[in-house]
Amino acid sequence: MKAYAIQRNIRVSSSKAKLVCDLIRGKKVKDAIVILDHTEKKMAPIIKKLLNSAIANATNTKGFSSVDNLYIYHIVANQGTTMKRALPRAKGSSNMIRKRTSHIEIILSDDPKQKEKDLLAIKAKKAKKGGKK
Repeated sequence: MKAYAIQRNIRVSSSKAKLVCDLIRGKKVKDAIVILDHTEKKMAPIIKKLLNSAIANATNTKGFSSVDNLYIYHIVANQGTTMKRALPRAKGSSNMIRKRTSHIEIILSDDPKQKEKDLLAIKAKKAKKGGKK
């Protein structure tokens, strides 16, 4: 079973957010919280808050009994909208400033073999689709 949380339009570029996401990908939830507590990046407290939200979703809505079994099944930082601003330059010209945003998605699971099950399901679906041709 999976539980997830999504945060959109965070005012940090996705490349900077991916650095923090890579630190905790595939880890147990408790280990990930400790790692985020000791990380000196701007995204660390934001991702920690989102992780706590995913844990709350797992326990309250999905009915997970124990937080100890949860691990980060999937975490990704995608590029969001880009705000474009102009910076005045010499002789009446201007340069474009791009203020980037990102979308963070965290999926938690309690089954360590969930990835294998999902891959087998995808392969079976492709085989079924290929057999119809």
